[in-house]
Amino acid sequence: MAFLYCAVLLYAASIAFIRFRGQAHFPWARQLSDFSTFMVPFNLPAYALSRVPNGPRMGAEQFPQLKLLEDNWETIRDEALALYGQGHIATKDDLPGSSFYRDNRWKSFYLKIYDNDIPSAWALAPKTRALIEQVPGMNLALFAMLMPGKRLNQHHDPFAFTLRYSLGLSTPNSEACGLMVDGKPYHWKDGDSIVFDETYLHSAYNDAEVPRIILMTDIDRPLKSRIVQKAYYLFGRFFNSLFYVDNVDPRITGLGNRMTQPVVRYKAFMKGLKRRNRRLYKSGKWALGVGILASLGYALV
Repeated sequence: MAFLYCAVLLYAASIAFIRFRGQAHFPWARQLSDFSTFMVPFNLPAYALSRVPNGPRMGAEQFPQLKLLEDNWETIRDEALALYGQGHIATKDDLPGSSFYRDNRWKSFYLKIYDNDIPSAWALAPKTRALIEQVPGMNLALFAMLMPGKRLNQHHDPFAFTLRYSLGLSTPNSEACGLMVDGKPYHWKDGDSIVFDETYLHSAYNDAEVPRIILMTDIDRPLKSRIVQKAYYLFGRFFNSLFYVDNVDPRITGLGNRMTQPVVRYKAFMKGLKRRNRRLYKSGKWALGVGILASLGYALV
């Protein structure tokens, strides 16, 4: 019983933490079940031991290693545009967590995912890949495209042990395209960059008539404890090894992607059913939910 009380108290404290740490937040009802609530205990050491100020945005000057990318942004842009022209910046329909790719609104080309082998990155973007290798603590990077008239809804990213660094490459260069980070806007410009804590509520929009291409990366949040820093790194390497992909060869993919292919097929089936027969779709979802609850109840008894 004491364990249950502690769990409820931790749950309530996590909701309060997420709710009040920033200016923008989900409604109470949604926050109750949003995964960001359940990630608070995991992320607290990163916040508490952070060597950079805890806040929605940081200055790039706090990460001098990023200057190498900014000094070579045109080289990076040229490789990205070449890849786009060749059709390599594309949707990833085979990823289970592919909601960003819905309706062709988001396209990507992975450059680095920790130490996982991505042959197409070295083969098709060698200059960018070589530059990224020279940036300490940059373990994840990709070219990310947001198509005209598309948006990414408000969301929290799960992990606080990294910070998001993004560099504008080919953008509309206008207020019609940007980010909202903790309720405050940032507008994309070619060669300009932003560093922010992606565990704050954020969203992206492109109301312009041309695509937006950026270099999107995660860089390690510098921590005061080397032990905690290493532990987070090892977790990040393991977790991302489950879900990495190659941009060209579908045979190169993480174990998590292979194991969750039934989820992909289930989601595709349900989407098709929703289009064909919305009433049957809703009945199916309710039946599945009741079945899961009944199975859990039977197991507990």
